[in-house]
Amino acid sequence: MADIAAVYTLTTPGGTIVFNDGDLRDGTDKYWLTSVEDALTIRTPIDNVPFGDGGIVHDFRKGPRHMVFEGVLIIETVSLSNCRQRRNEMENALTVALESILKANGTLTWTPLGLATRSLTVRNDVPVVFTPIENYVLSQFTFGLVAANPNW
Repeated sequence: MADIAAVYTLTTPGGTIVFNDGDLRDGTDKYWLTSVEDALTIRTPIDNVPFGDGGIVHDFRKGPRHMVFEGVLIIETVSLSNCRQRRNEMENALTVALESILKANGTLTWTPLGLATRSLTVRNDVPVVFTPIENYVLSQFTFGLVAANPNW
């Protein structure tokens, strides 16, 4: 299960993006996560018993791990009336980072409170989408990552 309050670092050939870095209202611009959906898939091979009732249950295995991230861009370094350029820069940085891991690998690391640091080798499998909210004061984002090796 994902820890929504942890600091997540996405390191890619197109740049490094840090999520949840700092405190709200600390005067820095940030990528703030509002939801992390961590969906580990299980491969469950089951065959019917030939010429009889029941089934043959084979060993189950983990499938790839899919993670969907939702959040907002919080801009505190400039006034609300001048934040459009900074918002564009932050959107571009996240887009470039994610597009750089369409064919290459990136690394996602985070440390849930009280647990060891976790790390996954990831690729971008759901493109980033930005949506203005709060009367265009904030920009919401959503994107997805997939890890071929589901174990951190």
